[in-house]
Amino acid sequence: MAARLRYSYDKGAFAKAMTSIKDPIAAAGTGAIRELADIVKREGRADMASAGFSKRFQNTFRGEVYPSNRDSIDAAAVLYSKVRYSNIFETGGDISGSPLLWLPLPTAPKRIGRQKMTPELYIRQIGPLFTINRPGKPPLLAANIGVSARQKASGNIGKITNAKLRRGATGTGAKQAVPLFVGIPSVSIKDKLQIREITERAAGRLGELYFKHLNPEG
Repeated sequence: MAARLRYSYDKGAFAKAMTSIKDPIAAAGTGAIRELADIVKREGRADMASAGFSKRFQNTFRGEVYPSNRDSIDAAAVLYSKVRYSNIFETGGDISGSPLLWLPLPTAPKRIGRQKMTPELYIRQIGPLFTINRPGKPPLLAANIGVSARQKASGNIGKITNAKLRRGATGTGAKQAVPLFVGIPSVSIKDKLQIREITERAAGRLGELYFKHLNPEG
């Protein structure tokens, strides 16, 4: 006895069946990657907070999932900081000047507008700087500050502000030199962050997260 069997199907039925299998796999994979990115971002920001970094710095640590608008079996996450030099706080190391690094003194204004105070920004936004060389000590960059006659006589100029510095750069009244930056050859940065360890620990949970999203009802 012999039998011949033939399977017949509607056009497109096989592709439709494969798609129905692939869709939940893509959804689970994308859900797992998205949750992993959220875990790393949350724990990474907490790590930054415990190391003493500002909320503004913490918020520069981002996580993006691609593709962003649909599920995919090839979903991937990119985690990064918008601060270009942030990696030095992960690895530690030395930052050297060329030839000097100019660091703002504690008495200098922290910002000009929304930007951090730097010599380049100061010259561009406010006015000139000049060097004060000190034998045996790091050099200083200074600027003129606008003061009243009484402040000039007493030597007590009060708090250094951008408004006073602008008056010193452009005004015609009494002025006094104030140091704003100190020049040093290099600075050593200790490793303060554990973002790689956090990422590796989260990646170890990827299988767990995948099955969680594949069977969301447990």
